[in-house]
This record gives sequence, structure tokens and C-alpha cells, in this order.
Amino acid sequence: MNLFEIVKYGVSCRDAAERYGVEVNRYSMALCPFHNDRHPSLYVADDHYYCFACGEHGDVIDFAAKLFGLPLYAAAQRLAADFHLTPDKPPSAAALHAKCVQTEAPDERFIEACHNLDQTEYYLDILCTGDSYERAEVIQQQMADGELDRLRRRLEKIHKEEIEDGYDTADVA
Repeated sequence: MNLFEIVKYGVSCRDAAERYGVEVNRYSMALCPFHNDRHPSLYVADDHYYCFACGEHGDVIDFAAKLFGLPLYAAAQRLAADFHLTPDKPPSAAALHAKCVQTEAPDERFIEACHNLDQTEYYLDILCTGDSYERAEVIQQQMADGELDRLRRRLEKIHKEEIEDGYDTADVA
């Protein structure tokens, strides 16, 4: 087993992010350290990360390399040193198996966002680049269908849940 495999099996992306000062909330979201992020846009799973704002993505080694401006091999060496992994003693077969079968259930809001992404991008394109007639038509359609009211109620519910969970987003626009 080479250094890259040992690090990928021995260190989760979330553990590395937290160790290096990135605060990951219970929804696996964080402020992205790769751009000037004011609202959590970085999704950090155990085996990968993805920023919805800047598009940065990869595995734990890519994360460390980008964060510290290192080549991939140097980033793998740093992770191995910081997490006390040695090439002489690779993870046990049981640890490897557990890592392979481990799955993380994504937050239900993440799934909902993924399902609505195409439609949202379509409307956003019209609202940003369309002429005044096209923009007005989108707004009228959303109001007639009751979509804006449904969205407002959904956002109020999410905000209430976040306050109850101790994650206050009052400063989020």
C-alpha cells in the first residue's frame, strides 16, 4: 500500500478540515478557505469535499495540497505526519473494510437542493441575463403558482430548525 492509499484510508476529509481550522457544522457545511466565503458553501464529507461557490473539489490529499499550497506528495506526507500514519504499518484489513462500506447519508436539504438545482439555475439565468419582459414573466409565473409563498414558508421552517439546533443564520442574506 502506497502513501496516498494509506492517507486516503486513514484520514477523512472532515477530520483534516477540522484539524486545519475549518469549522464544519452538523450539516457538513463550512466556510470555504479557498475563496472569500461569507456563508458556508463548502460541503465536507468523509471521502471528499466540494464548494458550491467556487467549484473547488477533491479528496483529503487535494484538500491539504490546496490549503497549504503543496504538491500532492508533500500534502500526503504532511497528512501522514499530522495524523501519525506510517507507511510501515498500513491500516488493518478491518479498518479498510469499514472504510469501504462506510456511507454517509447526506442531509435532506442537500438532497432537496440537488433535485432543484437545474430549475433554479434556469430561473437564475433568466433573472440575471434576460430582458425585462422575460424577468417579469418568471416572477408572475412563480407568484401565480404559489411557488414564492411555498419557498418563503420553507425558508422560515429551515430557519426555525437551525435556531432550535443552535445554528443561527440570522446574518445570512
